[in-house]
Amino acid sequence: MSILKRTAMLAMAVLLLAGCQYDTLKEAVSKDIPFNKKAIIHTEKKKNGAVVLYTTEQKYNDEKVEALAAAYLSGNEKEGWENTGHNHWIYYENKYMMQYSETFNIYSPEGKLTEKVPVVFGRINSSKVISVEVSESGEKFRKAVIVKKGKNRYYYIFGDYKIARGLDKNGKEISRQGKR
Repeated sequence: MSILKRTAMLAMAVLLLAGCQYDTLKEAVSKDIPFNKKAIIHTEKKKNGAVVLYTTEQKYNDEKVEALAAAYLSGNEKEGWENTGHNHWIYYENKYMMQYSETFNIYSPEGKLTEKVPVVFGRINSSKVISVEVSESGEKFRKAVIVKKGKNRYYYIFGDYKIARGLDKNGKEISRQGKR
């Protein structure tokens, strides 16, 4: 292959890769997440990017359902943003609440793991659940952040937690989910 052809192919590859980046995080969320976003629940910037928790309307067993999803967008305001994380949605039914967990593994161009971003999140389905706590083993619990979006309440916390529990107004556990 001639040098001219190689140079042209390299230039096209660079243009294609650069075309996948967006100037702002808001633009990347709007244009680079593949699902129809119903609502953005929360966006939190991390070391090399941002985690976006959102709802999407999808078809499940021939019905339209509101599902939860998380995306990782790599970048910053200086170099631009691109969606680099997972791109799938999750749907479970539960009387009290739903629990999901994602771990975004961020790699350098050389293939070296540069950052690991685990997040546990979910939707609270019952007004009886006042707070949500998470744990790695079921021993020591930490309080998750609760976010209200319209009529719905969601929770999230960053970390590698296996168990989530919903507590009522008296602090009594009324729901527990996850691996023990």
